[in-house]
Amino acid sequence: MMKRTILWAAAALAASCTPNLKVEVTNPSQTERERETVEIAWSEIAALSGATPENVVVFDSENEEIPSQVVYAGSEEPQALIFQVDAEAGATERFVVKTGVRSDYPTRAYGRYVPERLDDYAWENDRIAFRAYGPALETAPGEMLATPGFDTWVKSTEEPVIDVRYKRGHYHKNHGDGMDCYKVGKTLGAGASAPLVDGQLWLSRNYVTQQTLDNGPIRTAVRFTYAPFDANGTQVSLTKTITLDAGTHLNRIDNVYEGEFEQLPVAAGFIRHDVKQLASGEDWLGMREAASDSKNPERDGDIYLGVVLPGAQILPDSAGHALAVKNVKPGEQLTYYAGAGWSQGYVEDLDDWCEELQRVRATAEEPLQVVISK
Repeated sequence: MMKRTILWAAAALAASCTPNLKVEVTNPSQTERERETVEIAWSEIAALSGATPENVVVFDSENEEIPSQVVYAGSEEPQALIFQVDAEAGATERFVVKTGVRSDYPTRAYGRYVPERLDDYAWENDRIAFRAYGPALETAPGEMLATPGFDTWVKSTEEPVIDVRYKRGHYHKNHGDGMDCYKVGKTLGAGASAPLVDGQLWLSRNYVTQQTLDNGPIRTAVRFTYAPFDANGTQVSLTKTITLDAGTHLNRIDNVYEGEFEQLPVAAGFIRHDVKQLASGEDWLGMREAASDSKNPERDGDIYLGVVLPGAQILPDSAGHALAVKNVKPGEQLTYYAGAGWSQGYVEDLDDWCEELQRVRATAEEPLQVVISK
């Protein structure tokens, strides 16, 4: 998941290189963590003798290799090493990082620019898929849609589906791995954000630029920029970085709004369609609704939507959306988590869905503690 960690070094590593690094990961919360991503700065990994982005390997306490990924965050140089952890409440798990021959891990997070489909950008993990719309869609005959909203493609397989679905061209029909049965329109769709001023959402147009920052096997990340747009008489622009890790239904979404304003109320959330259930708690909101882009919603199942925004005001029904709202200053990063799930793929019911939202909130409030030693 986009679940991030705090890196605590037990002591300064010796200046000389070491044959391996010991990593202790502690869950400080009362919430069980499942497949939570541990992130270790590459400057720490560089202490390993002969370490390169191609040869670092992670082993668990039973000396079994586990999947890992070197992330670049759009840079030419490696930025961090990531791997995933299961940890009971209060438990400490132990790992070793060495150099060696790394196995080929299955791809569980993937995204790409899709110019053959009107500048779509699509991304997915082993639970869910999403897409954002690019500039070509705004002028395409028969389409002409301008929206910042995210679409979601539901899945019932851990395998990547984006390329397969675009190739066969029939992604509104379930061929056994899920489908596109969600309607976006000129809304926030499944988890985008927009200024909320005087009770109105002020929507941007489609993204202007896209850049893939990382791409599997554990994490995919993309950065979008949006042209300046009007927010109740003020021109604002937006840069949005989306990170999706394996094992979760929620993206981590980092937004930076710029403009001539002192502070701006920004709403993150999702359009309300045929709502069946809704639940909320401190900093989070979850919903179950019928498939909204389907001729047979009963056959195609229910879609779950969710948003987690620490410190937010929760508005279950505002401007036709379910929203989490928080004020931001120009250039200030606003981080929230949003995503979707499916009743026919990995989400049992609303209680199950809310448990995941609460785990994500716990991750944001009490990150895993990581201690590194020789």
